[in-house]
Amino acid sequence: MSIFKSLRFWIPFAILAAMIVGSFLVPVLYPDFQNEGPPYIRDSETGKVIAGSPYSPSEMPPMGSDRLGRNIFLLLMDGAKYTLLGALAIALLRMAGGFATGLLYAFMPSWLRSGFKGFWDTFNFIPLAIVGYILLQPLQMAYEAQALTSMRFLIIEVIVIALIVIPSLGMYVGQGMNDFMKQEFVDVSRQMGASRFHLIKKHLLPHYGRHSIVLFSEQLSQTLLLLIQLGILKICLGGLMTANFGIMESIPVYFSAINEWAATISINIQQVFIKPYIVLGPLLFFAVSIYCVNEISSVLRSVLIEGSHVGMRRLRKKSSQRLSSSSNQPKREDFSFADKEKKAC
Repeated sequence: MSIFKSLRFWIPFAILAAMIVGSFLVPVLYPDFQNEGPPYIRDSETGKVIAGSPYSPSEMPPMGSDRLGRNIFLLLMDGAKYTLLGALAIALLRMAGGFATGLLYAFMPSWLRSGFKGFWDTFNFIPLAIVGYILLQPLQMAYEAQALTSMRFLIIEVIVIALIVIPSLGMYVGQGMNDFMKQEFVDVSRQMGASRFHLIKKHLLPHYGRHSIVLFSEQLSQTLLLLIQLGILKICLGGLMTANFGIMESIPVYFSAINEWAATISINIQQVFIKPYIVLGPLLFFAVSIYCVNEISSVLRSVLIEGSHVGMRRLRKKSSQRLSSSSNQPKREDFSFADKEKKAC
C-alpha cells in the first residue's frame, strides 16, 4: 500500500490542514469575532428576553457562546494555529532531543548505560502534567504580572514541555539503537574499521528514518493529550490573563489572549455542570485532532515499518527459492562431460 493512495492518510491530513488554514482566515473574515456579543436575545415578535449569555448551540450555532457572548466555534478556529502548530513544534523538539540523547545512550559504556537507565526510568512514573505545572507555574505568575508577553511565554512553554519528555524518549530511542547495533553486519563494519560517524550515517540514520516519522506522529498525539491535562491545571500555551468582575467583591476571571484550546477548557471548567457545551467544544476539537493524528500514525506504521518488514521477508523468501532451484539444477559441465562420453563410445 502506498501513502499517496491511502484515504486513511489524506482525509485526516486534510482535516488538520483545514483547521490550520481556517485559523488564519477567521480574523480576516470575522474581524470582530473577539468583541463581546449581545448580552441577551429578544424575541423578534414580542420583544421579550428569551436567552442570556452564554448561549446554547441552538441559540448561537454551531457550538454556542462563552460568558461574553462570543461564538465558541470562531474562537476555537482562531486558536487552532497556536494549539496545532505549538504541538508540532513540541513534537519536533522532542524528536531532535530524543535522537541526540539516544545516540549518547547507545554509544556509552554498558556500566554507565545501566546507571542512566535506572535514573531515566523514574521519569516514566512521574506524571508529566505535574512536572510541567511545577516548572511553568512561576512563569504563569510572571505573565499575570505582565513581566512576560504572550508570545514569549508560549515559546518558553514549548521548550519546557519538550524538555520534560526528552529523558524518557531518549532512553527509548537509545535502547532501540543499542539493539540495532548488535546486528551482524554492523559488527562486520566495526571490525573492518568503521568509525562511529560511519555507523551512524550508513546504518542508524537509514534504519531510523522510517521509525522517526511514526514516532513523531505518536509524540504529536501525546503532546495534544498533555496540553489538555495542563489546561485543567491552568497552564496553557500563551498564558492566561485575569480580569476582575463583581460589584460587591472582586471576582477574578481568566481569559486567553490567543484562544488556545486548552485555555478555553481552563477558563470554562467551572461551568462544566451548568453549561457543558462550553467545555465540550474544545474537547471535541482536541478529540478530532488526536484521532486524525492517530490515523496518520497507523497508516505510516503499516506502510513504512510493517510494509518494509513484509518486503524483506518476501525478498528473503525469493532469494532462498532461487538458491534452492539453482542447487537442484544440474550444472552445465555435467552435460558436456556426459556428451563427451557418449561421443567417445
